[in-house]
Amino acid sequence: MQEFEYSGKAMGTDYHVAVVCGSRAIADEAYGIAKSTIQAYEARFSRFLPRSELSVLNESKDMVVSDTFLDVTLKALRLFEETRGVFNPLVQIARFGYNRDFAELVDTGGHDETPYDIDFSSTSVDQAASRVRLGLGQRLDYGGFLKGYLAQIIAEKVEAYSRDISGVVVNIGGDIHARGADEEGREFVFYIYNPITKKEDLSVVLRNQSLATSGTYKRQWMHAGKSTHHILGASGVPNEGSGVVSASVICEDGGRAEAYAKVFLLLGPEEAAKLLGLEGVSFVTINKDGEVTKNIV
Repeated sequence: MQEFEYSGKAMGTDYHVAVVCGSRAIADEAYGIAKSTIQAYEARFSRFLPRSELSVLNESKDMVVSDTFLDVTLKALRLFEETRGVFNPLVQIARFGYNRDFAELVDTGGHDETPYDIDFSSTSVDQAASRVRLGLGQRLDYGGFLKGYLAQIIAEKVEAYSRDISGVVVNIGGDIHARGADEEGREFVFYIYNPITKKEDLSVVLRNQSLATSGTYKRQWMHAGKSTHHILGASGVPNEGSGVVSASVICEDGGRAEAYAKVFLLLGPEEAAKLLGLEGVSFVTINKDGEVTKNIV
């Protein structure tokens, strides 16, 4: 067995795919599936593309959506309910200047005075009719869990493509799903970066699992003369309250791992664990002093 590696750019970030198999031809074909899947999701869910299905719904407020869009919306609704609203796909980072590709951001403008409704429980999702209706001031943004959700979908697709494939890793902007084993038949091991000590001295093993990390030290820019970041609290504004600067979650479900990582970041490890429970979930948090709190199942 040999590990074949591929990389590209999509969804505003870098992605990497590793396929463990005995043939370059099989690996190339499997990567083709991965690449086309991530491109299809970007075309459907990007808030930067005016004709994406997400953008059209956000403007029209009422639309019959595709099966893929409905599945993602129902997943978002479940995560909203599981986290009691701490994870919320209606919070709008664009209101704080993140309204274009991150690489293009400079000092952005002042307060957005347009209506801002983040009550996701009032969004209508008619599963039988595949219809989604948004209220005034509501705009969906699935960036808070879509990369982790998609990494799992792609990894499972690639693994199922051929019996010759014994291992897969998909990493979309740091949200990872790993299946099987590496080229030597060993479990995949990943390292978590401590942004305070600048070291990667904590390792975790993924056994057909996802690893998602969120941090306030990433993706910072100036908005109205103040430094801001991409993590919004339940009130819909950037949150600084917990003292956690990095949170990682390991579990089987990629979308849940990414959404839960944001909950640990926003609430801190004690309150997040109390809210979410820890069945099948491991976490690592790092606070502003570099101190690590972890519970690895």
